[in-house]
Amino acid sequence: MFVRTVTLAAVAMMMVAMPLASQERGTVEFGAFVSSNKFDQAYNMDNAIGFGGRVGTYLHPRLAIEFEGNGGTAARSGGLADRSFRFIDARLLAVPLTVGRASLLVGLGAGHTDANVNAMLDDESYGFHGLLGAKLNINESAAVRLDMTQHWMGGANHRVIKLGLSLYRNPSHKTTTEIRTVNAAPLQRADSVSAAETARLRDAERRLAALRDSLDRNAVAPVTGSNVAALATMLEMINFESDRADLDQVSRAILRDKVPIFKANPDMKIVITGYASAPGASEYNMALGYRRAVAAKAYLVSQGVAEDRIEISTRGENNLLVAGPGEVANAANRRGQFRLLIADPYLVKP
Repeated sequence: MFVRTVTLAAVAMMMVAMPLASQERGTVEFGAFVSSNKFDQAYNMDNAIGFGGRVGTYLHPRLAIEFEGNGGTAARSGGLADRSFRFIDARLLAVPLTVGRASLLVGLGAGHTDANVNAMLDDESYGFHGLLGAKLNINESAAVRLDMTQHWMGGANHRVIKLGLSLYRNPSHKTTTEIRTVNAAPLQRADSVSAAETARLRDAERRLAALRDSLDRNAVAPVTGSNVAALATMLEMINFESDRADLDQVSRAILRDKVPIFKANPDMKIVITGYASAPGASEYNMALGYRRAVAAKAYLVSQGVAEDRIEISTRGENNLLVAGPGEVANAANRRGQFRLLIADPYLVKP
């Protein structure tokens, strides 16, 4: 009976979760836990330790659907033989609050029990349950999770406290690999992650071409190397590792490519804006974005760009390039962006 129940639950989970993974590209959670089970007197069973596992799919960064199984063996008073117990639960899980690496979890769902202990309870009964829990992220792929669930079953109630480890997988990694093998547009970078990013770069190329043509019509001294490829250098963003603000070799190379244009046009002001990905507190991400902008400015100054020409700002986790959980989106959002403030004689008048 237990095997049949688990099979039916797994089939139902796949029918729901697989379309969501392909449409929403949500993160999938796999978890294992040890449980402390406290039974109502109607069960005539002592408290017992059990083991279980769960699988879930995030419909949204703050909303998930998950399925869970928990079972074990409990002693009974009066010299009666031990009895096994098994619970299968399905629930909707919300994440109403996140502070740093910690998140609050709240859930509501339905469940099934298989514990034939006395005349008050059938072999199988159904009911509802509520969940209150928390998780602490170890990194972007794993977290420690602690839950307490209160079950209201047909003839009796029980409470379960669970402590375990959850692992996360983002199905979008496969999509990223396929994108990187396609011949992209001239300005498509190797680490582009979506069709929206491709469209943004193409639109930027058109705007740069319009700027170049406007400068030509107004007989303004051209920017050094003012072809589309050179101007596109200004659009290249630098990226950072998770929770870091130091520049790697790729970021330094991107910044060096911008220096000749900065030096050839001393009247232009440079604005550097730092960003962060969604995980973490908003205040922390604002500070992290600022440190990233400071790092980019310091490197440009070391390459001979005047310090008073460079302004810096931060947007933290605002204006994400790629929405949704997972390392692909987070890697694209951890960035520093550049723009130029163009004043006379470079200002193109209507």
